[in-house]
Amino acid sequence: MRVFKRGKSWYVDYRVNDKRIMKSFGRQKAMADLYAKDLELKEARGELGLVEQKITLQAFIQKYIDYCRINKSTSTYITDENRLKRFRDFVETEGINKLRDVDHAFMERFKANILQTASPSTFNHYLVLIKGLLNKAVQWQFLRSNPLAGFKKMQNDSAKQIRYLTADEISEILNQADPLMERVVKIALLTGIRRSELAFLEWSDIDFKNKLITIQAKPEQGFHPKSYKPRSMPMSSELEKLLLDIPQLGRFVFDTGSGQPLYEPGTYSKKFIQILRQVGIKNASLHTLRYTFASNLVMSEVDLRTVQGLLGHSSVSITEKYSHLSPSHIRKAVELLHFGNKMETNSAFRNPSR
Repeated sequence: MRVFKRGKSWYVDYRVNDKRIMKSFGRQKAMADLYAKDLELKEARGELGLVEQKITLQAFIQKYIDYCRINKSTSTYITDENRLKRFRDFVETEGINKLRDVDHAFMERFKANILQTASPSTFNHYLVLIKGLLNKAVQWQFLRSNPLAGFKKMQNDSAKQIRYLTADEISEILNQADPLMERVVKIALLTGIRRSELAFLEWSDIDFKNKLITIQAKPEQGFHPKSYKPRSMPMSSELEKLLLDIPQLGRFVFDTGSGQPLYEPGTYSKKFIQILRQVGIKNASLHTLRYTFASNLVMSEVDLRTVQGLLGHSSVSITEKYSHLSPSHIRKAVELLHFGNKMETNSAFRNPSR
């Protein structure tokens, strides 16, 4: 970049994406200098323009996996790595080699491939992950723009239905569960915590004196709450008794005996699925225990703001999917309306013909 004079005019000479640009400022040298300084700032911030670096698609996917290993929680990293493995297999089958080739047409083919064995909701998880990968490619200057910009998620009507377990289903599960999974199921039902929150729950997170449980990050384990914010929840008497009956073998509530988590979060999910298969319960998972916790709170007339806090949702709009479970709560709300004196109906509205 340079500022120079040609004849009676001042120019700023610079390049964006290997394209040479010369901008004239007439006789205003001061304006040319200010423009040049502004360009320098934009260049330092990465705003001036991007020059693509060369890398194969497969190599960049591996680079992104390495990034996820360091920057995401263990459970999220494992999930992302497994999804990217299937994505890489499809990339290889399609024979594409460039980041920019992951365009809308390619994604439609990948969508069709996913829907052969999975739901629209599962494809949406893949889409979010792959868009994130391409956004990182833009940030790292391997792409000028995200080729999947504007590619929309699939609508998933089934996602609107909240699946929660009935009292009979819970009894069947507890009767089939071994002592460990019986405790896991009961804790999940009484707290609504996620599987990763359960796996990394420490005895130090439990305040028996004040009857509180705190969900907080464990950086050395690569775990953090989904919203990154710690939250506390009150401990019921039933939960307190359950926790007091668990032997304290180490740092974690479910511990190997040497201060390490007994299982990865996904192991609890697999064990729970085995129980569901044994008792013949379908369309459920370990996460259904969280739905059951929330659904029963709402059906017991607990307000959505309180449920939001207990679940650790970042927004009450996420919690609102449970609101249909409490129609009586809505009826009670309108019954609270009271305007003092009796309101009379204007006769003109009773008989419009008058």
